[in-house]
Amino acid sequence: MPWNDNAGGGGGGPWGSGGNGDRNRNNPWGQNGGGGGGRGGQEPPDLDELVGKLQDGLRGLFGGGGGSGGSGGGKSGGKGGGIFGAIIVAAAIGFAVIIWPGQAVYQVQPSEVGVVMRFGEYVRTAPPGLNLKMPWPVESVEMPNVTETRTISVGNNNIAESQMLTRDGNIVDIAFEVQWRVDIANISDFVFNVRDPEAAVRAVAESAMREVAGTSDLVPIITTARGEVSQRAREIMQQSLNDYEAGIQVLQVNLERSQAPQAVIDAFRDVDSAAQDAERARLNATAHANRVIPQARGTAAQTIQAATAYRDSVIAEAQGDADRFVAIYQEYAAAPDVTRRRMYLETMERVLGNSELIILDEQGGAVPYLPLDQLGRNRTQGGQ
Repeated sequence: MPWNDNAGGGGGGPWGSGGNGDRNRNNPWGQNGGGGGGRGGQEPPDLDELVGKLQDGLRGLFGGGGGSGGSGGGKSGGKGGGIFGAIIVAAAIGFAVIIWPGQAVYQVQPSEVGVVMRFGEYVRTAPPGLNLKMPWPVESVEMPNVTETRTISVGNNNIAESQMLTRDGNIVDIAFEVQWRVDIANISDFVFNVRDPEAAVRAVAESAMREVAGTSDLVPIITTARGEVSQRAREIMQQSLNDYEAGIQVLQVNLERSQAPQAVIDAFRDVDSAAQDAERARLNATAHANRVIPQARGTAAQTIQAATAYRDSVIAEAQGDADRFVAIYQEYAAAPDVTRRRMYLETMERVLGNSELIILDEQGGAVPYLPLDQLGRNRTQGGQ
């Protein structure tokens, strides 16, 4: 190499003089135990030799031969292994300085919650945003989505899932949909206790619906109790998932299909149609009653008021006749002759007022009475 060439046997080069004396302290490669060839006791190593030692060390690490054989080859392989170890240490230090800080900072999205684990054990929950943790493998973080509403359909594509036995010994065909999401309050249970959340929710949903169907009759399930069936299934599901500590919140259970098996569906449709007809007839009867009853009550009130008015008028008229009779009697008691004559004249006036008048003469016999007022009336009508 260029720096290995010595002029005048001196030992010069970039690492100082190769001769004896205090100048040897400047050589970073240390002393060589003895001089040789006029170059003194120390000299810098050859780069070609260093590369060869590194190659020998790598071959020895991966199962290859080391050196040119003999004790010299073993010594060369040991020095190469030391250099390779230094390289590994340098790489580890670079990893700790450059890569680890990037793993200490992580971001949690607004729809997520961070579950921080230290050596696999839950230690804390991280809110959305930038957070800090110890680098891997000391701490790791899981970030499940806690705001997404997830849906599972049961019974639509599998007859074995949809057909269930009811309490009265019938078979009902049910298809339903379950909406659920992660329970933020029990996020650690969701991360550690549930391996496959969808499979767990599906199994619990089918079990809960079979329990509800097994404690109910067929007709209510397919007609009027559909809402009650959904509510009971949701409550049973939530209780089971809480017992399993699954960290899952059931939002809603919706019945998509609730009917009798296909073999008897026509008969049950007739039953359902009859029930609907009965309900419609009941509603029509209620509407008719609501219309007729007020009208009948109004007519009854009107009849009562008319009868009351008639009663009052008859009583008043009878009271007036009685008062008039009493007054006449009092006059009669005061002057009987005058009263009898007046009553006679008044009676004759009422009787003869509307009859033809004939005057009887003792000598000439019957003489018709000429009604002058009628004669004038006839003349007037004839002129018209």
